[in-house]
Amino acid sequence: MATLRTKFSVGLFLIVGVVIISVGIIWLGMSKYLEKGQFFVAYFDESIQGLDKDSPVKYRGVYIGRVHHVGLAPDEKLIEVVMKVETDLKPEALTKDVVAQLKSVGITGLMFIELEHSEDRAQFVYPPAGIVPPYPVVPTQSSEITKFFKGIDDLFALFRAIDTQEISDQLVRTLRKVNRTIDAAQLETMATDLRQTLQNTKDLIASDNARQLIASLRRASDSFDSAAQNADGGISEIRQTISRLEDAIENSDDDIQQMTADLKTSARQLKRAMETAAVLLENTDRKVDTMQRQILATLMSIEQSSNTLNRFLDRVAVQPSQIVFSGNPPEKPSAP
Repeated sequence: MATLRTKFSVGLFLIVGVVIISVGIIWLGMSKYLEKGQFFVAYFDESIQGLDKDSPVKYRGVYIGRVHHVGLAPDEKLIEVVMKVETDLKPEALTKDVVAQLKSVGITGLMFIELEHSEDRAQFVYPPAGIVPPYPVVPTQSSEITKFFKGIDDLFALFRAIDTQEISDQLVRTLRKVNRTIDAAQLETMATDLRQTLQNTKDLIASDNARQLIASLRRASDSFDSAAQNADGGISEIRQTISRLEDAIENSDDDIQQMTADLKTSARQLKRAMETAAVLLENTDRKVDTMQRQILATLMSIEQSSNTLNRFLDRVAVQPSQIVFSGNPPEKPSAP
């Protein structure tokens, strides 16, 4: 009797244990399906190396879910990524003006999906018309790394499209035209003519005629000064004569008084005329002096310009290329 009871207890214990284990396995298996969340699908047109199942899904840097499945799309060109969002976000919030983009985690090479608002729909990637998405679609765009390498490829393509041979040929033709122009300009003859002109200018400045002109101007100025002094002396004598006549008028008759009055009037007119002449002579003296200084300054400027042109012509005669290149021509490489 005891043996039968023991066997029954052991059998009951085994049955209860098996039932408990089975229920636990079923509960653990069903718990994943009972998890809270929504599924979305995204299609990437680039390599997703580093993105695996259970990789994070973030919305503006905030963790909202994980990658549920990674595989090829039915067209075998795009990569289909199913995301499970474990928040209460409405499906419209993630499918309207929201784009998915791959981003890397530091330098580890691991990738995650970043959801961000964007209005540049021209770069959005959607599944082709022949693909029926199993869940709401979140559009994607190229990652920053892909954009960077694409920009480099475009830059190299632009360089390859440039016709460097044509540019080189045009540059050679231009340099040949410049050389022909310099040769045709006959710079040596032009420099000789300019030197001759400058020498003639120097000879004119150093000639006796220029010195005589300056001396004549000085003598004319002195003559004007003497004339002004003589005019002042004449005016003084006229004043003395008028004074003597006034003394005589006091003892003369009416005719003499009339004649004296006429003489006074004439004297006053003569005085005004002499004063006007004195002012004119004084102004003329100043103008002549100013003209003399201006002529001297002009002659000095001409001499300085002559020296500058001589130095310029010497440089041009030695190196004519300075007119075109504003510098010394490049030295030719010596023979090995």
